Amino acid sequence: MYINLLDGLIKANQYKRNCYDQKEIITNQECICNKFYLIKNGVVKVSSITERGDEVILFVLSKGQVFGSNPIIDNSYINHSCESLNEETILYEFDIQHVRNYIKENHFKYRDILIALGNQYFQLERRIQTLTNNSAEHRLINALLEFMEKFESISDNNQSIIIDIPLNQEEISNYIRVTRVTINKIINKLKKDLLIESNQQKIILKKSFFDYQKGF
Repeated sequence: MYINLLDGLIKANQYKRNCYDQKEIITNQECICNKFYLIKNGVVKVSSITERGDEVILFVLSKGQVFGSNPIIDNSYINHSCESLNEETILYEFDIQHVRNYIKENHFKYRDILIALGNQYFQLERRIQTLTNNSAEHRLINALLEFMEKFESISDNNQSIIIDIPLNQEEISNYIRVTRVTINKIINKLKKDLLIESNQQKIILKKSFFDYQKGF
């Protein structure tokens, strides 16, 4: 649904192309957003600051995903901030009023948009369920599988998957809501069991890892 809508806006030249540097803020927490964003290249971290001043990483978005203002709700209030994680994150930015006008002029059904939004909320519910019900090890395994899908990865001759993860270990521990000590223990255990290897921000998922994760 979003693909057809945004393709039409791009062909009509109703967008702006912007580049963001690593660590550059795209949207701030506690503001009204009037833009809709498509990630053309790069990675975006969506996070929120608690009353105690602690950062909570909510989502990590990659190429082809969207974020920003809701196309069918006026004055979308943003309770999170979005930050570029890559040295160059390229976004196509759409003015929300242009999006709404295009929807009306081209007879897009709001029901279809609600279905697309519903899929996003399903991902949120699934993430909440993972964080509340699963063990720390299960959370990390799910995160590694998610990163494998989202970020550029390559296979070697041994059927292993090499993932270039844009998060450091502290950010990964934040993302799955465990302490850094806990994640160190889990990573060391997975290494000892010859399930993964790690080198700086690259993680190698061995063939045995995929057999192991099926047991959860």
